[in-house]
Amino acid sequence: MSDATNTTWHNLIQPGENPTTGAILLTDLPDRRVIAVTGSEACAFLHAILTQDVNALAQGAASFSAFCSAKGRALGLLRIAAHEDGFRLVTRAELAPGLLKRLQMYVLRRDVQLSLAEDQAALGLIWPAGAELMTCPFEDAAACEAIERLREAKPAPGRWPAVVDARGRLFLREEQDANHGVRIAIHGPTNELEAMIGSANDATAVVSTDHWERAEIEDRLPEVTSETAEHFVPQWINLDELEAFSLKKGCYPGQEVIARMHYLGKPNRRLFAGHVLGLAPPAPGTPIRNDRDETAGEVVRSAPLPDDSGSLVLTVIKLKHLHDPLAIDGLALSLDPHDTIEGGSHRAGARH
Repeated sequence: MSDATNTTWHNLIQPGENPTTGAILLTDLPDRRVIAVTGSEACAFLHAILTQDVNALAQGAASFSAFCSAKGRALGLLRIAAHEDGFRLVTRAELAPGLLKRLQMYVLRRDVQLSLAEDQAALGLIWPAGAELMTCPFEDAAACEAIERLREAKPAPGRWPAVVDARGRLFLREEQDANHGVRIAIHGPTNELEAMIGSANDATAVVSTDHWERAEIEDRLPEVTSETAEHFVPQWINLDELEAFSLKKGCYPGQEVIARMHYLGKPNRRLFAGHVLGLAPPAPGTPIRNDRDETAGEVVRSAPLPDDSGSLVLTVIKLKHLHDPLAIDGLALSLDPHDTIEGGSHRAGARH
């Protein structure tokens, strides 16, 4: 992204004052990058490398997946969207160059092309609960057509309705519980997203990325960052709850570890949401300790609480320490009682 473009985008996406009740919220999603995968063997290539059953991914749909090491640890998480010219992989911006390089090592002689989209941005739209009937807030007819198609679709755990429009923009509907509003992420050239924001009507408000981060934590959507790459087996971060890996499609890096954990044992740690009062959002990988100063888990992701009284956190906890008094940086961690040992937070309908 050029300096001039970056300045324009930064100015447009600056959060304003507290939004009015029912406003459609717009926010920057700076931690996202898109890897394009094309070529006649793109599907077979991704199917053999990623945890997801890519062959079963339909046009107009996206799913969660992981790219794992041979030891079954997640190198990064991906949202995979199928399109007629190939696939779009949405991943963590800081990990994208390394993941691209590692994926290229597996291409060999296949007809597969991988590229990291340049001069791109990502925009988040949030329709708060009660505002879902409001129409598309932009003047861009193609964008509004894609948004309305997604709003009529039905998301499921780990499965998101997706649209790639004629301009190559990727639209993903990502919330796991529409009772808490609708979330759509738009990925595309920065200048086009700038034009969209510039045309937004008075029913919108630009807010900080914290709104999106809290919503993803409430949806129990994990993340892998540079601090936590190769820390997690997929079951530890509840990727089974998101149907983000296949046990039937055959070999892929890490498949043996994932299958053995599924068929021969149970995960010894799981994903739990909670909150810590009086603490700024802790970095991913921050250790969680019990009252005997033993490491009981680590932070996966975090966001400030709406009143800035502390932090909402998503954590991986060792199950043997689940009922211990837990703390992050010496401050008490309170876990959501609705999250079950087996995962199950979606089935329990847990929300903060």
